[in-house]
Amino acid sequence: MAISVTEILGTDSLSGSRLVINDNFNVLASEINAMEVYFAPTAGTITNLNNLSTEALRVGLSTILLDINASTFDILTNVKMSGNLNLNGGGLFRNDTNPTPLNDTTAGGNAINVGTSTAIPPYSINRCGNTDITSPVDIQLYQGAVGQEIFFMCTEGSGDVKIASPSGLNYIVTTGTTNTITLNAVGQTVHLVSIDNGSGQGVWFIAGGTGYVLS
Repeated sequence: MAISVTEILGTDSLSGSRLVINDNFNVLASEINAMEVYFAPTAGTITNLNNLSTEALRVGLSTILLDINASTFDILTNVKMSGNLNLNGGGLFRNDTNPTPLNDTTAGGNAINVGTSTAIPPYSINRCGNTDITSPVDIQLYQGAVGQEIFFMCTEGSGDVKIASPSGLNYIVTTGTTNTITLNAVGQTVHLVSIDNGSGQGVWFIAGGTGYVLS
């Protein structure tokens, strides 16, 4: 709501306008105090608002964490939820495909690491393949975060793509003593989910897939 103060003209007596001046200051002080219920300039915070209407909202200074505007709603950091996520009238889309295919070209004769000893696998969807039928492509799948899902999808070639835990580790749980998953034809897939092994460590279990072979 707009505030108003009494104008003091150049022809008015300054001493005679003292009450008007004081009243103007009181009006301004009252409005500032009312605003500071919500705005704390020193702390740089806004609190106790009943409603906020805006065309855009950005959270983060040097690093943007949330960016909402008329056309996008982008969350640019990790999200932790303690409640349910309900999707009404829309789908859930995975768009975190590894931009680099895991194939004989990118392997260059070496094993391909998916994740590291200190970082979980970064992508949910991994395209893989092997056009060299004489030598397999070895993929070393490291430990995932509990609840994480990962997909390997053969998109090229008919050579073997072998997915296993790094040497000496056991992050993939399969039947019996088998611990290697092989894909070797376009269209074959395997879907893995990381669950708690009872000691707080994430291990990969096969949740689904088609055409894969355990060995």
